[in-house]
Amino acid sequence: MEPVEHLCPRCNSPVDDNSPFCPNCEAAQVLVAPKEYVRSPVTVAGECTPAFLDVGAFPRPAGTRAAKAELRAEFYAAIVGTVLSLVQPGASFVIALPVAGFLSVLLYRRLSLKSEPSPRIGFRLGAISGLFVFGLLMIVIAAGTLVFHSEADTHAQVIQVIQQAQARNPDPQAKPVFEYFMTPQGMAVMMVVGFVFMAVLFVLLAGVGGAISASLVRRKAPPGQ
Repeated sequence: MEPVEHLCPRCNSPVDDNSPFCPNCEAAQVLVAPKEYVRSPVTVAGECTPAFLDVGAFPRPAGTRAAKAELRAEFYAAIVGTVLSLVQPGASFVIALPVAGFLSVLLYRRLSLKSEPSPRIGFRLGAISGLFVFGLLMIVIAAGTLVFHSEADTHAQVIQVIQQAQARNPDPQAKPVFEYFMTPQGMAVMMVVGFVFMAVLFVLLAGVGGAISASLVRRKAPPGQ
């Protein structure tokens, strides 16, 4: 078998492939086989879009627009109810809250562009509006108390109301209860209970207004809606 030779890259002398050095110039023989790259044709489909670029692969939830419209309607109606409650302090919220609930249904119909809401949905719209009214009123009252530094006046008014109630109730067994409510702990408990009661009352009044509004709207709607 004849030996396989190659040319030395330095002096071009014939060198056996098994020899690590050139016998003529003693240059090291390093044989590097070039790597062959296979080019495969790339086919691009005309209408093909990668999955991670496909906007339709992540559709928005169907109820997103309705949920936003509902929240906006409830909040806008709550602003109106809050303003009406502040115009005439006292029992004006008894009228302002049903108005806010009634208005929330009308705003929801306009913003959502959907069919007429049922009385159940109307009650929910009004109830959440009433909850918003309660929160906005608490923020306004708290801000007013901090700005005008009327904490002492409010505390004195609460004590006066408790003393008047105690004077109207001469029962000796009720005296410890009134004395407890005049302590800081008792006053805190009374305020928490009062806030919860007012929040529930706001929700119910506004919810009734929303249910009435939905019932009237559905009654006036053309047949087939």
